[in-house]
Order: sequence, then C-alpha cells, then structure tokens
Amino acid sequence: MLKTILISALLLGTVAAQPVPQMEHVQEIVVNNRILTKVNGKSISVLDVMKQMDVFLSRYYPQYMDSKTARFQFYSSQWFPTLQQMIDHELMVTDAEARKIQVSDGEVREEIQTRFGPNVMGSLDELGITYDEARAMVHQDMIVQRIQWVRVTSKVLQKVTSQEIKNAYQEFLQENPPKEEWKYQFLTIRAESEAAGQEIAAKLAGLKEKAQASLSLAADLFKTELPPESTATFSVSQELALEDKAISEAHRDVLSQMYPAQWSAPTPQLSRDGTTVVRIFHLKEHTKTKPPAFASIYNDLKNDLLNTAAEKENKVYVATLRKKFGFDERSLDIPPRFEPFVAR
Repeated sequence: MLKTILISALLLGTVAAQPVPQMEHVQEIVVNNRILTKVNGKSISVLDVMKQMDVFLSRYYPQYMDSKTARFQFYSSQWFPTLQQMIDHELMVTDAEARKIQVSDGEVREEIQTRFGPNVMGSLDELGITYDEARAMVHQDMIVQRIQWVRVTSKVLQKVTSQEIKNAYQEFLQENPPKEEWKYQFLTIRAESEAAGQEIAAKLAGLKEKAQASLSLAADLFKTELPPESTATFSVSQELALEDKAISEAHRDVLSQMYPAQWSAPTPQLSRDGTTVVRIFHLKEHTKTKPPAFASIYNDLKNDLLNTAAEKENKVYVATLRKKFGFDERSLDIPPRFEPFVAR
C-alpha cells in the first residue's frame, strides 16, 4: 500500500488535475502535429503526448473521454506538463537500463489486462493506439516505478522516521487546538438603577417555565405587567454560536458557571456605552472538541510526510538526470506561442 501511494503521487505528477469543462461546445479538435523534442535519440511528437493524455483520461477520468470540450481543455492545459513528464520518464528508463532493472513480458501482459480490461483490443481501438504502443507505455511505466523505488522511495522511507511523524503531530496540534464552542442568548435590562434592574430581572426569570425557556417570550410577557410610567427597556440578543476565544471575558465568566438549558441569575454588567445593565443568560449548548488522537491519524500523517518527501526527492532525482544526460529547455523544439491543439 505504501509503495502504491508513493508511486502514484510520482507518476501522476502535474497531470493529475481533473479537467473541468468551462468553455463552449467543441465540435472538432485539430492537432498540429510536430516533433517536440528528442530524448536519447527517441522523438516525442504532439501525437505521442496526446495519446499519453488519452490513456491517462481513460484510466482516471473515463467520464470525460466522450466529451471533446473536456478533452480539449485537458489537452490545452496539460500537454506541456505531460511532455515534461514523458521526457523525465525516458531519462529514468535510460538510468534503469544502466542499473539492469527489467520487467518480464508476463508482468507487462498482466498489467495491460489490469489497465485496459478483458477486451484489450477493443479498449485500445477506442483510444486510437496499437497494442505495441500500449505495451511500450505499460513497460515504460513499470520500469519507471522500479527505478523510482530504488532512487526515490527507498530514500524517503529512511527519512520519514517515527520521530518525524511525532513532530508532525505536534505541528498538527498547534494548527488544530481543542475547540470550545458556546451557543447562548442573553437578555439585557436597562432600568433607572441597578437595583431596579435586578428586581425586574428576578421577576422576569420567574417566568421561565411559562415562557417555555424563551427569553424573548419572557420579556414580552413581563412587558404587559410593567406600569405605564416605567422607563425600563428590554433587548434580547440573537442566538450566538462562538468559539471560546471569540467570547468576551464578561460573558465567559457567567457562562462557565452554567449548564446547558440553564438561565443565569440576574447579572450586572457594564455595557458598551459605559452604563450598568442587568443581564440574564440562557446557555443552550456547550461543546468541547478535542483534536484526534495520535493513533487515529498516524497513517495520514505518515503518508503526507512520505508523499511530500517523495515529491522533493523526485525533483532532485529528475534534476540530476537532466544534468547527467545534458537535457534542458534548449533541447525542446517548440516555436514561440505554439498551440498544439485548436478547437473548432
């Protein structure tokens, strides 16, 4: 499983982006075929790149194969990354040959069956590639997998130690600390004096059962009992759902002493305008969410570290190969503003 994860990440590389059709309907795709480069004497043309992309689409995103619009968008955005990957794979095959890394014919046939299904020839006809072309692609992929295991994956496995995974978990805890959330509502009473506000609040709190634990309804019920000359006012907040760090200290001091569904005792507090008001809090829910345990995300942490390290190690390996075999951007034969695919 580990080997599969690493190899998949390396082989898919930059061409693993899922195509998303966002353009007008394409009737026809015109291919401006030409030789794009030569690697160790082997030519790579636009058609070669297109066939590689078709095989990729049919394997990972078959739902787009019948859409010329989706295929054109994928061709247009991924032809150059695919070309670069094909170049790198040719260099890796050369490196593998020097190390006498081989794949048997039986292994290649088995992999062809796995990739293209029981009706191999029918699948290849739909893709527009011959059996020999498919065999060459599969053979190359398998050689690349094995040389990458030697040159990249084996080194990565040595680098990602248990201590590295523990360090990653500590970083995860720093980025994902425990969360504490409070859902609550509060009623604010403004009266002639704090004592008057406390008296009103005590009477209003007595209406909790009749108001079915609704602060708004309790306030409305009590307003009917106020004498006409009373200057007291009531305001009920919206239901708040806040993380602990977002709650004011004054609110937290009250809420931390409460249980869910409880109303607080009338509590004098300083309002934003500097006056003293009396508040009743209704705590509706209090949740604490702890980060996942180390054991539960161990494999995810490990795989993330392995894939990140594999990507870095693979870049170093590719750069070394290109330098060794004298391949750089000047080796490409691509005219300025060249468009290999045109939609009609």
